[in-house]
Amino acid sequence: MNNKYVIIGSGIAGLSAAKAIREADGTAVIDIFTAENNLPYSRPMLTKSPFMNFDPANWTIYTNSWFESNNISFHPATRIVGADINKKTVFCDSNAYPYDKLIVACGAESFVPPIPGAQSEGVFTIRRSEDIFRIKKACKDSKSAVVIGGGVIGLEAASELSRYGQKVTVLESMPYLMTKQIDEEISDIICRTLSDIDIHTGVKISSIEKSNDCNSGLRVNLADGRSFSCDLIIMACGVRAATSALPDSLRITGAVDIDEYCRTSDENIYAAGDCTRLNGMNYALWSCAMAQGRTAGLNAAADLCKTQRIPIPKVDTSLIINTPNLSLFALGDMGKNPEKSYEIKRFSSDETDNRFFINPVTGKHFEKLYFSKGKLVGAAIVGNLSNMQKFKEIILNEG
Repeated sequence: MNNKYVIIGSGIAGLSAAKAIREADGTAVIDIFTAENNLPYSRPMLTKSPFMNFDPANWTIYTNSWFESNNISFHPATRIVGADINKKTVFCDSNAYPYDKLIVACGAESFVPPIPGAQSEGVFTIRRSEDIFRIKKACKDSKSAVVIGGGVIGLEAASELSRYGQKVTVLESMPYLMTKQIDEEISDIICRTLSDIDIHTGVKISSIEKSNDCNSGLRVNLADGRSFSCDLIIMACGVRAATSALPDSLRITGAVDIDEYCRTSDENIYAAGDCTRLNGMNYALWSCAMAQGRTAGLNAAADLCKTQRIPIPKVDTSLIINTPNLSLFALGDMGKNPEKSYEIKRFSSDETDNRFFINPVTGKHFEKLYFSKGKLVGAAIVGNLSNMQKFKEIILNEG
């Protein structure tokens, strides 16, 4: 009898799992379920490609012909609403699907902080193609926007809105931008580079309310008494694992806990991608989701085909932003471990140095390298990213 695999989620984790299963188990029955009503597409391109021209068809990962040629059943617009792990069965609205191995790759949802007024009309998140279509429509009657959150998605969205003529304000609650990935000096350089965007860090938002100052009439109020009127608001406050349809018996601590083999607390269920936690961390990175998905698929097949499991490989966790007015790369240890001593080297350029010309806004380039015990352990670049690959290879190989 052919082994049956069910995969919840058609993001890069689920697709990588399906591809790996087919490689390892040529006669497997594979079903992939997704609530989205389109072919799988590259989700990072929601903010890395031009808003106004976004079409998921341009960023399709696999077409119908790929699913057909690999004998994989793809079920779009089909939401899994529950699972019975004792009967090894998942349920959608109208059918039940038994499995021998289940791969949970259901991703994450945008996190919306409990701010009064956060559910108002004109407040958007960015997680699916439909979100971009709604934002595009709102932009037609908008002249100003507030982006709440100064992470990768927030800055990419802010840059894109600014490029299309919006007056953009970014509000970040942390003392500086992307505190987990960069240091305060790099954050300050980013803020200066994005001079056409009004960036405020260390703020606390008290409420969102209607206002008569703008077309859509929104105002973001801060705890210190300041307020920002705008026509639309984008919430870019990170993500939370989508686990609502999963059985309570799975070990879930904010996300599905997995080990280095992508195993969960149930021997017949593997998990991968943004819905997981590995060693207490929810990485929510494309590269991690791809590696975990492949590992989960191979190991699920290994269990049934009686072969050897493999651990999750080492993954490139680089931070990269590349918009028309900001190029940024960061990877590794940014000198924040109090138990280590660091040597820091800085390289910068002026506008006359063609080797470092990058940024059409500033024409400047800045590199900051972090060394510990003579080894390069971290690097950040604002501007020309031509040295990015070299630094990546050194840091990843040293680690």
